[in-house]
Amino acid sequence: MNPVAKAPIGSAAKVLLVVLVIVGTIRMIDFIFYGQETRSAISGIGFSLMAYGLYRNSFGQQASNADGRYASYAGAILVLGSIAARYLA
Repeated sequence: MNPVAKAPIGSAAKVLLVVLVIVGTIRMIDFIFYGQETRSAISGIGFSLMAYGLYRNSFGQQASNADGRYASYAGAILVLGSIAARYLA
């Protein structure tokens, strides 16, 4: 078994990670209990993916695999898509 060594996550990354998790949770609660609008679910999933990508990449440090980077990209695209759906639809 060969564990992958991760770079230590900095304090700024910890704060951003907590913020992304809280915003993603708020958006999912908004989807489940209040509006059940698709854009709320999409943005909740997007923020969660960005938090996962931040955790996997240790806030921009070189990672051994690209899973975190791709998750962050996909999350950012989902969040931008939900913002566009709100204001353009």
